[in-house]
Amino acid sequence: MGMHHSTAQSLVDRVALKRRGLLRWLVLTNLGVGLLLGALVFGVLLSSQRTYESRARDMAERLAGIAQLNIASELSQVDAVMRATLDDLQRRGGVQHMPAAEAQVLLNDRLRLLQGVESLQLADAQGRLRWGAPSLDMARIDDREFFQQAMASTGDQALLAGPLRSSGSGRWVLMVVRPVRIDGRFAGTLHATLGVDHFAQLFSHYDLNARDAMALRTQGDLRMVARRSPGGGQQGEVGTTQVSQPLREALMQDPASGAFVSQVPIDGETRTTAYRAVSGWPLVVFAGVNNQRYFQPWRQQMLSVSLVAALAWGLIAAATGAVYRFALREAGAMQSIATHVQQQQRSQQRISDLLQEQSAMLNNDLVGMIKLEDRVLTWRNRAFESMLGYGDGELAGRSMRELYPDEAEYERVGREAYPTLATGSNCRLQVRMRCKNGQCLWVDLNGMPLTGTESFWMAVDVTATRQMHETLQHAAFHDVLTQLPNRALLLQRLQHSLAQPRQAAEEVAVCYLDLDGFKAVNDALGHDAGDALLVQLARRMAGQVRDSDTVARIGGDEFVVVLGPMPADDWRRVLDRVAEVVNQPVTLGDGRTVRVGASVGVSVASALRSGRAANDDRSPRVVSPAELLSQADQAMLAAKRAGKGRWRLADGAPPMVASQG
Repeated sequence: MGMHHSTAQSLVDRVALKRRGLLRWLVLTNLGVGLLLGALVFGVLLSSQRTYESRARDMAERLAGIAQLNIASELSQVDAVMRATLDDLQRRGGVQHMPAAEAQVLLNDRLRLLQGVESLQLADAQGRLRWGAPSLDMARIDDREFFQQAMASTGDQALLAGPLRSSGSGRWVLMVVRPVRIDGRFAGTLHATLGVDHFAQLFSHYDLNARDAMALRTQGDLRMVARRSPGGGQQGEVGTTQVSQPLREALMQDPASGAFVSQVPIDGETRTTAYRAVSGWPLVVFAGVNNQRYFQPWRQQMLSVSLVAALAWGLIAAATGAVYRFALREAGAMQSIATHVQQQQRSQQRISDLLQEQSAMLNNDLVGMIKLEDRVLTWRNRAFESMLGYGDGELAGRSMRELYPDEAEYERVGREAYPTLATGSNCRLQVRMRCKNGQCLWVDLNGMPLTGTESFWMAVDVTATRQMHETLQHAAFHDVLTQLPNRALLLQRLQHSLAQPRQAAEEVAVCYLDLDGFKAVNDALGHDAGDALLVQLARRMAGQVRDSDTVARIGGDEFVVVLGPMPADDWRRVLDRVAEVVNQPVTLGDGRTVRVGASVGVSVASALRSGRAANDDRSPRVVSPAELLSQADQAMLAAKRAGKGRWRLADGAPPMVASQG
């Protein structure tokens, strides 16, 4: 009996030792699983956060780039009109001998060409304002800093002053100042004042969401010129220099362009901000995307993934705990066979319940999950089947080739993902997958290797996110009102047209249109009527050209039509058709009929003629898209001066040819 007792005691001791070893193994296993899940969640969320940060920075950089181009274009247009005005003054006898009435008429005419400009004034060498548009009483500006800078300047570059208070209107303005010189001597200044509200109004045309922000500041001292942040809140005072330290550090590293994240002192919002120096002018434009709003989807994703991982770990921990309790019950069975059977049955039922709960977790409705062997489905959850529109069990044993829209997408996944999995690393990529009804979705796949031929994947439908990204891409390159290409897309398409091979007789024509009489319609009937008129004219012009040609709106009532390559007679006929539809009456939504005309400037790029040496003085020179656009702009201004309602070909330059790459 003692032997039986010793044997029984030895068996009990061995069972107790085995139970302690099992406990250590279960604890270490749970810790390992927890660390693995934590690392997986951290990796997924970190990758997603970096993606959102990159998208926020890209969006801010696109907004800053577009604003920089628009502001530089408007200031350059003001400077161009001022240069043309000074040239006209010189041809008519100079500022010293020209009759005052004639000078006043000229300034009034030029002021009407400039959008957003308050006044255009001419002062003599003693700082007396002799002429101005609008007309003014004789005043002196020789004590103003911008006048003294103009006297001291020796170059031909226009000066920019401000922001400062206008002595006439009392509003905050920027001043574009050009020194007047006669025979090399300083003879006065011609200066234009632009209200800073014009730039804030310009920012209102951009696709800004609540608490995003656009700002324009001076270079160097960073004085505020204009700022717009939809959704209320502090907008900032004009002239203030209050900025964040990250902004100053970024400008010190690269004054021309860059991006940073900071809390804005003006309103306390944290934004991802990009900046661009305005080309040719001492200004910097800033575009900020509100992080609180933009990262909200990422925070929701972080919560969802963390909850799923925590639930998975909790169920696994509960399952291992059940296993340990089962071992305890097994030890108790040494004392009572009946009790052992009952406890075993209860433990098995508990394990079955836990496995059912774990299965319910894997078959969640949030994240699709699949298991593959040699790229064939061996397991999938309900969320994956529902995402692609399949019923329960329809995907069993299917090859992944059937779920991609074409062979190229299937091969791309194999080429980009499986070499990474073969190294034991996780991989993530976005692919197109085909639903049961034939439609395609964009799916974010995150895979991890299991064995040499098996892998586990998590799948999330990101079609809505991709569509939002494409919408933002479209808005960055198209005019908000007319949906025509904007200046940035115009320059890209013009470069493409110039790069195409052309026959010797073919040309590319750049037609710069400015509507005659549009301002009168806008003033008389209101901005809504003016907008409706612009939309109808845009449709008419687009209907007269080929798909390979371009009709773009670059601001206000100005359009650019790029025709070609095509024979010279052909583009002239197309331009006549475009001008004809512009001149036709337009019926507005309220039944009123209006009519406008167009003044057109045309610059032409021709192909190199065969048989002419490259060093021949008569050979055409290569011109850039920006030069062609500038020449067409000058020709349009000349057409307006000649009486409007006509078109004029750019002249005064040798034959031109565009680079064909």
